Amino acid sequence: MTEPDPFDRPGTTPTPRRRRPAFAGPRDEIDLPPLDQLAPTLDPPWSKEDTDTPDRTAAYQHPDGHRIGLRVQSRGLAIQTWITAGPELPPIPDGTDIEQAEAQAANDARLQPGRTWHAVLTTRTSKALAADLAALVRERLLPALTNKPRGMPAPAQPARIGQPDTASQKEGTQK
Repeated sequence: MTEPDPFDRPGTTPTPRRRRPAFAGPRDEIDLPPLDQLAPTLDPPWSKEDTDTPDRTAAYQHPDGHRIGLRVQSRGLAIQTWITAGPELPPIPDGTDIEQAEAQAANDARLQPGRTWHAVLTTRTSKALAADLAALVRERLLPALTNKPRGMPAPAQPARIGQPDTASQKEGTQK
């Protein structure tokens, strides 16, 4: 029989691996009403399309080719919204050079054809989901067709004791 070497590693017993790390908290999930009940009613000429999953997605179409989409993200923690500009810009009218320049500037300031602008509504912080979703669509998505968003200000954070209040802005991007 051989004597044990004092420099050998001691034997270890394998421990069973957990599926999730110990520092991960429980997964949250929010029960939302079906999205077709939350989706806002838009004025004509916008029309709501039928979708395969009306409880999770909603879509709107405009005769000019613009589209709006709504989708509940996994676990119901957020509702993703987006607007896509139609395939054509308004034509530049015949007129003086100044009128044509103003029309060109208006076309340059708007969301370009085929481009998409996204906005997200967090459901955890919303008190009235239907009203908040309608306000997001009317105040942030629809204006993007005429005035291309450059960035959205971040919500104001409460000041911590002993630290100055610094308000930052997040840059929104156009895809």
